[in-house]
Amino acid sequence: MIALIGKEMRMTLRSLVFYLFIIASVFFYLTSYATEETWGELGPPTVGTPQNLGTAEHPFYGWAEPADSRSLAEQMKLSMVRDLEAETAEKIRLGFPVQVKLDAKEKEALAAAIAELDQILKSPDSYTMEEVNRVGETLNKHLGGSSMYKPGLSDFGYGIESVDEAMKVQEEALAEYHAKVDAGELLPGAARYFSDYLSLPAGIFPVFLSAFLLLRDRSSRMHELIYSRRVSPWVYVSSKFIAQGIMLSLIYLALAVLGGWQTADTMELTGQTGQAVTVFLGYTAWWLLPTLWASVAFGMFGSMLFRRGIVPVALQIVWWFVSVLPLMGSYGLNRLFIRFNSPDDYILYKEWADEIALNRSFYLLLAVLLAAGAAWLWERNRSRTDASGRLSRRSSKRALDGILEVEGAR
Repeated sequence: MIALIGKEMRMTLRSLVFYLFIIASVFFYLTSYATEETWGELGPPTVGTPQNLGTAEHPFYGWAEPADSRSLAEQMKLSMVRDLEAETAEKIRLGFPVQVKLDAKEKEALAAAIAELDQILKSPDSYTMEEVNRVGETLNKHLGGSSMYKPGLSDFGYGIESVDEAMKVQEEALAEYHAKVDAGELLPGAARYFSDYLSLPAGIFPVFLSAFLLLRDRSSRMHELIYSRRVSPWVYVSSKFIAQGIMLSLIYLALAVLGGWQTADTMELTGQTGQAVTVFLGYTAWWLLPTLWASVAFGMFGSMLFRRGIVPVALQIVWWFVSVLPLMGSYGLNRLFIRFNSPDDYILYKEWADEIALNRSFYLLLAVLLAAGAAWLWERNRSRTDASGRLSRRSSKRALDGILEVEGAR
């Protein structure tokens, strides 16, 4: 088994697609994570004299997120009133946000949610932001569970119209940043951000390798020889699955080490490089690798099921598009990879931690089951080939006997 795994790993090193996979992964790292935009998101917020980006009549000093229950309830209510008046709401369809016309029951649910927010606004200090968010969560369920009122899908930000308010927002943002650093949430947030972006190539490129892995012997006309050997299908298929998974995982683990080191260096986290690398490796293993291994197993299973490598590739592309949106807040078992798309929002992450853990555990189990299914299908194909070969040999023998009988009669 170990010898077969080593042989398959060496075979992977001869594959052009494997090196294209490395190039794509490094490209995503350099263009999506290791950028000035990312370092700006991870670093302390800028504090300075606010600049008016609007006009004298309509000043605009940027955007702010609600910082208390009053502002959150106000902004949420404004959004609900707009949707009720327009009789539409933004929902997620096939991973994309679209405007959907509301039916009578959905309009009633919106009106009820607005009335509930009106009650909160009469005494906002008596309510927490979590309780306000629950109003949106309840409404989201009435709207089918895929609306922008699901916590995390919309931040209900609002425009800042005065210098004093802009300065206050800056001070609050700086205080939140220091609190995040003191709580040890900076590096885990960075690791989630890293895993979010690198999940994109992990959810699509491995299938281009694995979908043709078990078909390679047929294309090289070696399948009949391999089928005739007394080799266990579980050993044969598992060795390819494990070898492929290890080779691809090593790329991501190497990028995780680089990401942890570069993050600590750029953020000037003196003496925290080792901790950063450890955190990045942990999140990569739990957040990202289940996607990669499931993609490998799906390609192998699909190629054995359909006897064509292009079919699982096409299906994986569809699966990828279904999983890519929304950017936060949807972690059902249909999502091949996890999108969180923020180095912050630790409280929201904790709320979804159980759902994310279930998703990742499911895909680890799915990877094993798909690999086992590929082994079973491979053995079935071998049995059919053996049966066909025996039938062909018997037919040939009968034909030869018939010829000899005719010759003898002459």
